[in-house]
Amino acid sequence: MAPLQALLEQQHVSRAAERMHVSQSAMSATLARLRRHFDDELLIRSGAAYSLTPLARSLLPLVNSAIQAVESVFDARAGFEPRTSDRRFTIVASDYAAGVVNPPLRAMLAETAPDVGVHFHSVPESPVLDRMALEYDLIIAPGEYGLRGDFRPLFRDEFVCLLDLNHPAAAESEITIDQLSEIPHAAASFAPDLSTGADRLLDQLGVHRRVAVVSDEWLSLPWLIRDTSLVALLPRRIASWWAARGGFVLREVPGDDRGEFIENVYWHPSRRGDDGLAWLRNQMVDAIAESDGEPSRTRGRER
Repeated sequence: MAPLQALLEQQHVSRAAERMHVSQSAMSATLARLRRHFDDELLIRSGAAYSLTPLARSLLPLVNSAIQAVESVFDARAGFEPRTSDRRFTIVASDYAAGVVNPPLRAMLAETAPDVGVHFHSVPESPVLDRMALEYDLIIAPGEYGLRGDFRPLFRDEFVCLLDLNHPAAAESEITIDQLSEIPHAAASFAPDLSTGADRLLDQLGVHRRVAVVSDEWLSLPWLIRDTSLVALLPRRIASWWAARGGFVLREVPGDDRGEFIENVYWHPSRRGDDGLAWLRNQMVDAIAESDGEPSRTRGRER
């Protein structure tokens, strides 16, 4: 079932073999057996790529549902005892989200669940969201992305400008829209057709920015602007950390709109009965609230 799913989702023998950690010849042999079983080609070569046959397209949701049902059986757990558990949770998150969550969460787990581990994974280049939600315990992503599944808000942030301490504009207490249009930018881009909150905020301000360098992560932008004449729009949590340690100055975005956004934690509906995941989500929310100096959010905790 799993190799069939890999072939149908990847639509490529080599990529399916890589995902299943088998050789290409072994995956080709599996495809041959599946073709004989279904009496259908399943994958039709078109140049260097493959396309799904009508039967294969109809099989994909059935295979996904079947694997989801099987995995939910093995995910079922009879209660959860944090202090004695050595469970390893897996979370898909950007470097930025992981950097916000992990330090306060680690401090809290050291007291409440010393043997529990949390493994953060980067977002795949071509994510299949439904499958990703089944492969990993949790996904942290901005609410504006509209991911499907169960979720709860984790933390809020907004955008500010970060400049090298020796940047000419750093001598001024404010930065203007004209300056943001004139100064070259370091920008983040996560996918070809996916705009960021910073992109949309600058568009609303009417800033026609000149992008000089691009990164696929927020966390790398301070490194890219240090000792340069560049400016970067960053989530405040990142910019404040760097500005507090010297070498950079933080300036507010002109106007009243800061492009506030919410990072949510998502999980697949099949995991609703997982007491360990409910406990971890509560720990994450409480850890971030405590680090932000907010009261504990026990009212509305998951059960």
